[in-house]
Amino acid sequence: MAPALDLLAPATSTAFFVVFGVFVVAIVVLIVIIIMWAVRHDIAGRRAWRARQQGAWQAGEDQDTR
Repeated sequence: MAPALDLLAPATSTAFFVVFGVFVVAIVVLIVIIIMWAVRHDIAGRRAWRARQQGAWQAGEDQDTR
């Protein structure tokens, strides 16, 4: 029975590497998607913050001229 197990060893190893490779690719893709999402939200948040700061600065400037 030992020779039969030896024949399965390469197939098992190949299957492991294929499944592990798919797992690694999936993790890398998820990491990239998460980083892209975080950067987009950060850019949008900074734009909104700048708009609020600009509005507050202009409002303060308008009050000084009155």
